Amino acid sequence: MAFSPDGKQIALGSSDKTIKLWDTTIGDLQKTLEGHSDWVSSMAFSPDGKQIASGSDDETVKLWDTATGDLQKTLEGHSDWVSSVAFLPDGKQIVLGSDDKTIKLWDTAIGDLQKTLEGHLGWVRSVAFSPDGKQIASGSDDKTIKLWDTVTGDLQKILEGHSDRVLNMAFSPDGKQIASGSDDKTIKLWDIAKYSKSSKFLRRPFARHFKLRPCREIQTSEPVYNLEFSAYNQYLATNIGPIMLEGIAMDKRDRHLHSLHSLFVREQWIFYGEAPFFRLPSDFQSSSSDVQGGQVAIGLRNGQVFSFDIDRHLLQSMLNAPVTIE
Repeated sequence: MAFSPDGKQIALGSSDKTIKLWDTTIGDLQKTLEGHSDWVSSMAFSPDGKQIASGSDDETVKLWDTATGDLQKTLEGHSDWVSSVAFLPDGKQIVLGSDDKTIKLWDTAIGDLQKTLEGHLGWVRSVAFSPDGKQIASGSDDKTIKLWDTVTGDLQKILEGHSDRVLNMAFSPDGKQIASGSDDKTIKLWDIAKYSKSSKFLRRPFARHFKLRPCREIQTSEPVYNLEFSAYNQYLATNIGPIMLEGIAMDKRDRHLHSLHSLFVREQWIFYGEAPFFRLPSDFQSSSSDVQGGQVAIGLRNGQVFSFDIDRHLLQSMLNAPVTIE
């Protein structure tokens, strides 16, 4: 599932081969998008919220108009299921990762295939664009992350260090770091900015020798399937809770604006930071979730979806309130 950029819609992909688009304010089903012939395995909104891209086990990606629900384009070319989808920050391109071990870059306006990036030895589990759109990162079952030049398609760097498949990655807001989660129960932080000067002279024949090691490793209690940097790199928001990043300087005027903790769903609980505060009924088995600000959406295995609006300021004031014992 995924929230739209403005938080007014939730899109949900399912094994029933459809995508359903819901209004988060009143909870109404707006559209049912039909056309895939197999499971919907990945999904993303465009940055302006006007399109949804859905990847499927049917080896295609479909682009939909969020206002009308019309199918705009079907992108075909992969020889296995599409496991990850990401839009370029300007929305003009989309990158797809597949279990056929390749990454494909498409033009969203005309639907043309622009580049096929080859080099991974295993399934491509995740793809991401840098904030400036100049780099693509791809994580794979071959335990590596590869950085590619968006314009030329050249392989720039290989990030090695995980001992199991790479499940997810995220660029920091300033584009200087990448965080990656793996089945090896670690999060690794990579400082890619310090190598930018030397790497810009690299071309594909030399890139395979330009391998980076992580600058920091964080042990986790379980694999991290979802992660993203918070504003100003203060912490990593993950499926197992927020992970603070030490040594990050913040301007004093920004501390108040970004002092609220993140919300996340784990097992039967909704957490605020490290504090569980709402328990789902035992028969509510969560299969997917997404969070945007104070909005939480949870998809259940029985096909139901629950959406919550949570006042994080109120939760914060309750946590800060003094406890009186009489």
